[in-house]
Amino acid sequence: FAIKLPMVPFHTWLPDAHVEAPTPISVILAALLLKIGGYGLARIAFPVFPDAAIYFGGFVGLMGVISILYGGLNAMSSKDLKRLIAYSSVSHMGFVLLGIASLTPEGVAGSVYQMFSHGIISAMLFLLAGVLYDRTNDRMIANYSGLSIKMPSYTAFVLIAFFASMGLPGFSGFIAEIMVFLGAFKSNSIHGPLHESLAIVATLGLVLGATYYLWTLQRMFFGPFNLKGNISSDQVYDVNVREYSMLIPLAAAALFFGIYPQPMIAIIDPFAKHFAEFVLSTGKSLMLNP
Repeated sequence: FAIKLPMVPFHTWLPDAHVEAPTPISVILAALLLKIGGYGLARIAFPVFPDAAIYFGGFVGLMGVISILYGGLNAMSSKDLKRLIAYSSVSHMGFVLLGIASLTPEGVAGSVYQMFSHGIISAMLFLLAGVLYDRTNDRMIANYSGLSIKMPSYTAFVLIAFFASMGLPGFSGFIAEIMVFLGAFKSNSIHGPLHESLAIVATLGLVLGATYYLWTLQRMFFGPFNLKGNISSDQVYDVNVREYSMLIPLAAAALFFGIYPQPMIAIIDPFAKHFAEFVLSTGKSLMLNP
């Protein structure tokens, strides 16, 4: 499950897989298949071994924080747009680990909401990378500048996707991450496995996310229009009807579930409360009476 999620240091397959895969496969991989790792932890690993979940909870939370920071730092150093998005997925899946490890209703609900939210946002991000690659066969960030001049609608979709992935208020990513942080901060006070310091350090992931996304926006979309490599200006044109039909529903979903998360929270909450209560109570009784 750690490999599938992926958790550092079992993440190394993911950036290479995304870079080599065509756009539809990247979308399915990021939006659906990574979530099997989180689902397996929540439905199998933690409930089947509740005493181990408490005993190793601090370690799992620590690995989540390392994934958040390591993924963010690698995304910042990425020169390929797809690799940047892949490493951002590693970072965001770290929040899933942190939330589950907190063993609080808020943290677990935030973890599940993060999987749902990331499914929407990562699909949109990889589709946007695919739109550009489909035109130019080039994903190198340094080869683009001032794209907002030739591709205003595309730039608007990129802004929505980047801001949603950053966790800005009004987008689904914000709801997920704030719940994970609330759960991680609360864990120690209800005798859960996480110390507050892990939640504090994890907030650096938000700073890193803002850094690599805003830096990419500044380099690729703003400033004078300029193309490098073998790209000609006639290859760069705005989104067409087919691409609108893919991007508009995802952008609307990221906004809707950021402004009105209640439909999903109502589904997730009963599971999160039962999960946290069961794992903590059963795990502690097993540890006292093995």
